[in-house]
Amino acid sequence: MAFQSDIIFAEFLRETARTGVQSEAFPAMNFLLEERLPGTREQDFLNAFPGTVPRGWGTDSWRETFANHYSEKIALPLRRALAISTFAAGNQDNHLAIESHQDVVRLESLSALHNLSSTVFSSVSELAAEIRNLIRSRQPGLAGSFSDDQRSRLESWVEELNAHRDARPAFVAPYGEVEALLTASDWATRLRNVLGLAHLEGSPSKSLPVVLCRYSLSRVEGAARKAKLAAWATVPTVLEAGGFSGPSVAFFPFPKATAAAITPFGFGVTVSLTPDDGLDFKSELLHFRIDYTLNDFVMVGEITDTVSEAQLSIARNRHFDLLEQDLTYRSDVP
Repeated sequence: MAFQSDIIFAEFLRETARTGVQSEAFPAMNFLLEERLPGTREQDFLNAFPGTVPRGWGTDSWRETFANHYSEKIALPLRRALAISTFAAGNQDNHLAIESHQDVVRLESLSALHNLSSTVFSSVSELAAEIRNLIRSRQPGLAGSFSDDQRSRLESWVEELNAHRDARPAFVAPYGEVEALLTASDWATRLRNVLGLAHLEGSPSKSLPVVLCRYSLSRVEGAARKAKLAAWATVPTVLEAGGFSGPSVAFFPFPKATAAAITPFGFGVTVSLTPDDGLDFKSELLHFRIDYTLNDFVMVGEITDTVSEAQLSIARNRHFDLLEQDLTYRSDVP
């Protein structure tokens, strides 16, 4: 069982996985099923527990431990990139030896990006409109529709954005696997669903503006080499899936046996939130941080719905059923 070195924590996870609270049960199942974490990374997580021994594990202390570990080992400033455990030598079994001359995509919330860089544009809607204008100007015959002043303003914004972004690993998917979805009018929602990005939510009355980023992994490899990292791309684990508020509910750890069977590279696989059969799973991987450029922003869209608890539960159960025979620690979850 994952985290078996701490009997008290393991029992807490089993009990939590049996509760009906999705925000607690689903991450607990993930921790129990995770089979990729080296012992040193598990211990680093346990050492981030707040307070002293004996450990009285509860949902609050679990979330706080996750947040502590995330801030100390994952979401570090760029100047401390060598200390990010994801790309360190101790995580070697999860490092990917892949071709870097291929494009990947990442869906970003423009609200989140604006929160990081809010001095240039007064609102998210203003920022979204200007990025749309930039993208439109790339069409044949429209180059002159975007002025030098407009470009300079966006360049100032992205410069400020990069200065405020930390060096947490980035979840991405291969561009070729999602290209066909991008022609649909509701491409943003479709992409959110197949990539399992349950945290990207909006409503008909208050949509969430998002931007699609596309770039070559060769830039990532170069950035990692400059930072002298042991690796630049990895398979995700439960310790990267989440943030300062706690672990992710939509992520699902990918068993080694399945990875070896379907791909020579061992990418992870997203939990598809698509409401119908939901079998359109996409590859996912983590890569080292790069600075964004304006050329990386290729599409702006809107998400106008939420991922319901029922939708998430169905998606995870479907995913679990497909992988069940390859899960090493299947017996540890209800």
